[in-house]
Order: sequence, then C-alpha cells, then structure tokens
Amino acid sequence: MTSHQRSVALTWVARGLPVVPCSRTDKGALVPGFGRDAPPEQLAPFSDPEQVRAWWSGRFKRAHVGLLTGRGADGRGLVVVDLDMPKDGTRPLEGRWSGCHGGTDVLELLAREAGAAWPETYCTLTPSGGMHLYFQQPAEGPLIGCATGEGPTAPHIGPLVDVRGVGGYVIAAGSYSPAQGRRYERVSAPDVLPQELPEWLLKLLRPAAAAAPAPRPAPVRALPTASRPDRYAAAALNGATEDVASAAEGERNRRLFAAARRLGELHTTAPAVLDETTVREQLLVAALRSGQSEREALRTIRSGWERGLAGHGAGAA
Repeated sequence: MTSHQRSVALTWVARGLPVVPCSRTDKGALVPGFGRDAPPEQLAPFSDPEQVRAWWSGRFKRAHVGLLTGRGADGRGLVVVDLDMPKDGTRPLEGRWSGCHGGTDVLELLAREAGAAWPETYCTLTPSGGMHLYFQQPAEGPLIGCATGEGPTAPHIGPLVDVRGVGGYVIAAGSYSPAQGRRYERVSAPDVLPQELPEWLLKLLRPAAAAAPAPRPAPVRALPTASRPDRYAAAALNGATEDVASAAEGERNRRLFAAARRLGELHTTAPAVLDETTVREQLLVAALRSGQSEREALRTIRSGWERGLAGHGAGAA
C-alpha cells in the first residue's frame, strides 16, 4: 500500500501537477496551505518530489493521493467536473432536471441543450459510482474556481455536478482505500490526457457576460392589499439591496452584513416577504453588482441573517 500510494503521488508530480495527502476515511486534506489565494511559495511543497516522497514514506504513507486543481507547474493546471450519484433517500430531481438520475445525466442534458457531444477527455470512476472529467484550465482569462451543486452563478452548472478548480482537489486515479472497497479507476484510454474545455462547457463555467456589471435586483413588490408589515418589509428589502449595490470599496462588506442583520430582525414581522431564500438571493445580486465575490458575499449574508434572527429573539428593536 505504501509503495503504491507513493508511486501514484510521484507520478502526478512528474506530470507537473501538485498533490496533497488526504484521509482514507473522509477524503479531507491532511496538509493545509493550498487555498484559493495561496501564493506560489506556499504551494511549492505540493510539487516538490522530495517533500512528496517524504509524506508518503512517513506520516502519510497510506494516505489517499489528492490532486490539487487550479494551478499546475505550467501555471494552468486542471479543472475537474465531478459527476455525483444521489445519496440514498434523496428526492428525485424536478423541473428542468426531471428524469436526471445522476450528475452524468445532468451533464448529458446540458450538452444536448448546447447541441454538443459528450466531452472526450481523461476520465475516472469513483468508488461511489460517480465520474471525474479532467480538463485543462483555460489558457486565457481567469481560471475556473470551485462550486458544489446547483447555484445562481458560474461555475455552478447543475445539481449533482461539482466543479473543482482553484483552491480545490480531487482524489487521484490509482488511490485505493479498503474502507471503500474500490479504487479511483481511470477509464479513459491510456493515450487520452486532460483536454481543453469545450467551448459550450467553458461558457457555462465562466460565462462571457461575467465581466459585465451584475443586473440590479428585481424590486420586491407587495400587493396593495398586503398588510402594513408586508409593505414595510418589501420597502426595507428594496432599500437594503440598493444600499448594498451602491456601496463603495471598503464599505461593501459592512453594508452587506448590516443589511442582512436588519432583514433578519424584521423576518418575524413579515415572513412571507422576508423569507431566507428571497433575502439571500436579492442581497447576493446586489453584492455581486458592487464588486464582491460570491463566496465572501454568501458568508457575510448568512452571518448577518443569523445575527439578526438571534438579535430579534433577544428583544432587538
């Protein structure tokens, strides 16, 4: 097991791709320091053959081989599209995704909608029955980041489809854990390497319109017959989104947190207007328009909302 895992790790490093030891039980990374904003000097150990050899010869000798996505030795690296299988007890997908039983079905549907064929590239099967499709990061423009499942903005592309790019990792082909009973197995032909992202998939992962200003949140309107609290809540939400969207650099995060907190405090007065999903979606669009990143904005909204709910319960005005 030790020599096998070490061989897998060193093989990937020789291909110019960094690796990280990962738990054989929960797949969690066992060495930190490869996050989205990590500088090159911090990432260097993950591509150093001597460091990698030491990891899989000593403390992490039986660890899974995690393959870092995003940036490789050539400056490009990988983006991996992870097609999951639904967990037991999961409700069937509905609406646009009705009839899709797993991530492969979702990607097939997206390909058909684009009038394209299934992408041929380096591919592995996972112990759970899922599939990893490996692609090269785009040669031009921003690199692709990470996303989990369906979401409002790229690189989210659909349910049961995860994307692993800058700051992420996947378990490499050749890794094996007795606890799972199967290895991560390469199923593409031996001469097939990670390919360029097909244009239709790149557009989904990084829309051409991403550089344009985000649209303004659609105003929330209360019917004339609505109660006074509902009308007040709608006005408060619209005012909050305008305030967040117009925030200057240095004020954006503070205004977003304050808006989410205030709306959380008002939630119980008009729950039909200020439900969590509506507030999150409206504030996120406003935050993106002001120039904030999706990840940071969602974190701030959640924190402010929860603070507002707690504050209301404690007697906040």
